[in-house]
Amino acid sequence: MAIELPALPWAKDALAPHISAETIDYHYGKHHNAYVTNLNKLIEGTDMASKSLEEIVKAAEGGMFNNAAQVWNHTFYWNSMKPGGGGAPSGKVADAIKDAFGSFDEFKKQFSDKAATLFGSGWAWLVKN
Repeated sequence: MAIELPALPWAKDALAPHISAETIDYHYGKHHNAYVTNLNKLIEGTDMASKSLEEIVKAAEGGMFNNAAQVWNHTFYWNSMKPGGGGAPSGKVADAIKDAFGSFDEFKKQFSDKAATLFGSGWAWLVKN
């Protein structure tokens, strides 16, 4: 099964003025698409060709892992944003952040510091089970 470039969950201009349609088009249409294309070339003719993206990420190494991880990260990134979103969280996420960091501002500072000190270009995610 080939890995497909998933559709964006909103129009390319929906996140403006924070992220322009041009930026979305560049990162989605060029980078994300290239990772999908490269991954499909790498898995062709291997046992990974029949696996899901998540299975490939968990099992692959080297270039295959790098491309699969980039596909997964970009997809997660696009789906983590919504038009009109942003700002301080509320509910259980806000409570968990306050418990762990003391305040949303302190969380933003620590999260930004950690993300900025990653080696190379990488991804930083806040997730909660």
